[in-house]
Amino acid sequence: MNLLTTNEKLLLMKEIVSNIISYLENEKSINEDALAAYDPQPIQDSDPEIRRMREREAIKLRDRTIELKRHISVIKKMYPNG
Repeated sequence: MNLLTTNEKLLLMKEIVSNIISYLENEKSINEDALAAYDPQPIQDSDPEIRRMREREAIKLRDRTIELKRHISVIKKMYPNG
């Protein structure tokens, strides 16, 4: 037995897509804010090991941000009216 009409299903789908995009954009924003602590100047630290660790973390944050942008883009292309 189908309890939802087609229009209700579409509205539900739009809401779900909107919530997913909102979540991903929020995560991207968090990563961008964290990355701002590392940019634009090169990471300065007296201990080379700490500098390397911070540089690795900055690379991870950039990668996460790029991946989130890709996910958001794909979802928006799959559901352009979402």
